[in-house]
Amino acid sequence: MMLNKEKTAVLYARVSTTEQKDNGYSLPQQKDLLYDYCERNNITVLGYFEEDYTGTTLDRPKIKLLKEFVSQNEVDLVLFHKWDRFSRKTLQGLVEIEKFQSLGVEVNSLIERIDFNIPQQQIMLLMYLGLGEVENTVRSQRTKNGIIGALKEGRHVNKAPIGYINARDPENTDKPLIAPCPDKAPLIKRIFEEYATGLYSQESLRKKYHKLGIKRSKSQFSNLLSNVIYKGIIKIPEHNGEPSMTVIALHKPLISETLFHKVQKVKNGKSNVRLNTKTKSIHDSKLPLRGGILQCRQCGRNMTGSRSKSRNGDYHYYYHCNSRKGCNERFRVNLAHDALLAEFENLKPCKAVLRLFKEILIDEYEKLRKHFKNDMKQLTKKLAEYEAKLDSLTMKYVEGDLDKEIYNRLKTKLSDEANDLKTEIEFIPSTDKNIERYLEFGLSLLTNLNEFYFQANAVVKRKILGSILSENLVFETNKYRTIKFTEAINLIFNYNKGLQEVVNKKGDPISKVSYSVAGTGFKRTQKHYFQKLHQSVN
Repeated sequence: MMLNKEKTAVLYARVSTTEQKDNGYSLPQQKDLLYDYCERNNITVLGYFEEDYTGTTLDRPKIKLLKEFVSQNEVDLVLFHKWDRFSRKTLQGLVEIEKFQSLGVEVNSLIERIDFNIPQQQIMLLMYLGLGEVENTVRSQRTKNGIIGALKEGRHVNKAPIGYINARDPENTDKPLIAPCPDKAPLIKRIFEEYATGLYSQESLRKKYHKLGIKRSKSQFSNLLSNVIYKGIIKIPEHNGEPSMTVIALHKPLISETLFHKVQKVKNGKSNVRLNTKTKSIHDSKLPLRGGILQCRQCGRNMTGSRSKSRNGDYHYYYHCNSRKGCNERFRVNLAHDALLAEFENLKPCKAVLRLFKEILIDEYEKLRKHFKNDMKQLTKKLAEYEAKLDSLTMKYVEGDLDKEIYNRLKTKLSDEANDLKTEIEFIPSTDKNIERYLEFGLSLLTNLNEFYFQANAVVKRKILGSILSENLVFETNKYRTIKFTEAINLIFNYNKGLQEVVNKKGDPISKVSYSVAGTGFKRTQKHYFQKLHQSVN
């Protein structure tokens, strides 16, 4: 290459980790070759730029700086080692070359020089740029095929999800295999176990475990609960015309398939377990009535609460309305809490009501027990049928009657349906225990509601109030307006003399009277009562 002595140049070197490893194109080597060439040909070097960046794009940090430098200085030549150092995209490379040429700047390679004065050499330029693009495409395809192959083996090849760490297969140290993280794996398992109970919202668990190290956003936490990798399954995306599929993973699962499916039922709202309202701050233990339970007597809005610091430094808690909306209703929490306990002290069912309530529970328990046993029998039969189908499917695959793709698809479908049945079976309350255990707890709660409420935490207090109130509480002048209880509570506590009148007028044995009373509206909650009572006792 014959160049004028006054020529100036800007040098550029680029390398990626893979290229440096495979081809030895280190940055120092490129730099030495470029400077040596300029020195031998009396070219003044105005600047040198180097970077470790992919060549699949020209939107690179040092290329941007190089272009700014060229636009601000009198540069004759931009020089690099090979054309694939400049670009591995043919079209992008041609566009950038034309931009430099419009400024009167030559763009060229040290060992793959193009004489732009000879039109036929444009073919060589296309070849040099195209070879880099083809090589990159082949490498990318090879990498994707390797990833898909590893996934089909049951290996997670990307960054390990939270709860796991990236490691090597003990039986083949050349291959990756994620392993449970000693610190976070137990936390992930507890998250699934607690959410499966249906007693916690996603947000309450997210905040709880964020403090313990499981730092996830709302969407990330929701995705975590649906990630099949925790139950030992690998998802394989669609590739080269092959449909997406799932395979059994080689890594150790953190949870069982049954627990995973139970979580999905709760998450999708298909579980019969009702979520409670979780406390939102440390102050909620002092303010259990705020947020939808206590209603302002003046404007009718839901009241909130907060604490206020006195002159001597003590904190006092208050329920109050929204002063920004013009309502200044405000009173101390102890006044509202004491008045509510006083109301609960008056909720004392008479002995006849308790006997009748007990008789109703026994009658309905026997019915539910038969119902539950029948459900258990039918679901167990269906589960056995699905497990037999899975065994038959596996045998056909082993004997070569099914290819791997069809086997995996059918196996996943049957396994999901079988796990749904297992989840339904787990949700059926046990009826083998003595009913007296439940009755003792239930009757104790009814006769000592005020003490039970007083000793409960904020979450349980809110659940109690949500179960017995039909309307929000309204507090005025140190007492509550007439409290509206649910129909069942009115009957049990004899608030409207309903049960007492039935007992007095019938004159029949309590066992017969119970069926009559059950038809008044009390019967509709027995099944839910036993399920919740079972959880409370255990």
